[in-house]
Amino acid sequence: MKNLFYALVALLMLYFGLQNITLTGDRMQTVFAMSWLCLAIFVIGGNFAQYLYRPKQKVYSRQVKGYKQSIQKKRQRQTMR
Repeated sequence: MKNLFYALVALLMLYFGLQNITLTGDRMQTVFAMSWLCLAIFVIGGNFAQYLYRPKQKVYSRQVKGYKQSIQKKRQRQTMR
């Protein structure tokens, strides 16, 4: 959940930063603006990728635990017969 928050903060910073960046001007300003935008896009993409591809072990462990409990209940019912 932190990664999604960080990505949204980075998007917000990009939104406000784009208002102040000019891509026209001398060469040094243009290079700085382009590199800043590239870095911002990498940060946003990395945070979204981490959010989308995070491991889902908690859900898996709950499923395994529930499966084991259901098997135990079935065995207990079979031994009571």
